[in-house]
Amino acid sequence: MKAYIKKIANYIPKNIITNEKLSETLDTNHEWIASRTGISQRYRSGKEETSLSMALHAINNLNIIEDDIKNIDAIIVATSTKQHPSPSTATLIQNSLEIKNCITLDLSAACSGYIYSINTATTLIESGQCETVLVVSSEKYSDIINWEDRGTAILFGDGCNATLLEKTNDDNKGIISIDLGSEEHASLLLVKNGGSISPITESNIDDNGHYVQMIGSEIFKHAIFFFSQSIKNILSKSSLTINDIDLIIPHQANIRIMKSLAKSMDVSMDKIFVNIQNYGNTSAASIGIALSEAIEQGKIKEGDNVVLAAFGAGLTWGSTLIKF
Repeated sequence: MKAYIKKIANYIPKNIITNEKLSETLDTNHEWIASRTGISQRYRSGKEETSLSMALHAINNLNIIEDDIKNIDAIIVATSTKQHPSPSTATLIQNSLEIKNCITLDLSAACSGYIYSINTATTLIESGQCETVLVVSSEKYSDIINWEDRGTAILFGDGCNATLLEKTNDDNKGIISIDLGSEEHASLLLVKNGGSISPITESNIDDNGHYVQMIGSEIFKHAIFFFSQSIKNILSKSSLTINDIDLIIPHQANIRIMKSLAKSMDVSMDKIFVNIQNYGNTSAASIGIALSEAIEQGKIKEGDNVVLAAFGAGLTWGSTLIKF
């Protein structure tokens, strides 16, 4: 028994924040941002929107019939911007969909969240515990970004993806292999305040510790290594070479990282799917959004081998090989 992606869809907020718009309040310009990151714009959700409301929009875009919704055995939400500390956003989705009984959990692996969630869903299906799993990656990073900090404000955007996985006995499609890992570099990318060690209070609200803090140059160096190493690991597990891969969809963090990945893997950028110019870094939603777009644009055909690869705060990393 294997897991395969039956349906996939996105929800993108309507509010576009261009580089030119950011230059009105930050010491920057379009050329500076685009040349260093590859980003031209990103989306920002409205004040009334939340990780839950975006998730429900993305699920609605899957066009799942009511009977299929009732058959969902598990809901996994990858997010760093969950609706509440408790209960899980996944449980709130279950309530909204009126599913009587299923497994619900939120998964925190930052930008690697989609890969980690796909792995968890695959394990649930392959073990026989579930037949249908809904994976949602929903991020409202605009709430945890200091919009006066050029180092992070130019990078992140909001967005959501919903992916429905089901069991299959077809050996010619589905999730083939997964590689996951983590290495202790927590100080490189973190939100300091808001957890049990440092709850947000009146006394610490002014230190901006409730916003994303990042040492970008160090993240850059580690990302290139983890990206390429994880892809090499998954190729080795699957007894394939890079020439057997039709498309690589990396986490959309920085165009220079993706170009360095292509160089380290000795592949053309034509084999790397890129949409960072339109969305920026949407953290856990990044790969799901890119995968959905790649399918819509006809970049993925039946029988193609596709590798998804990510890295995130922690530092976490992972890759997934899928045969479509």
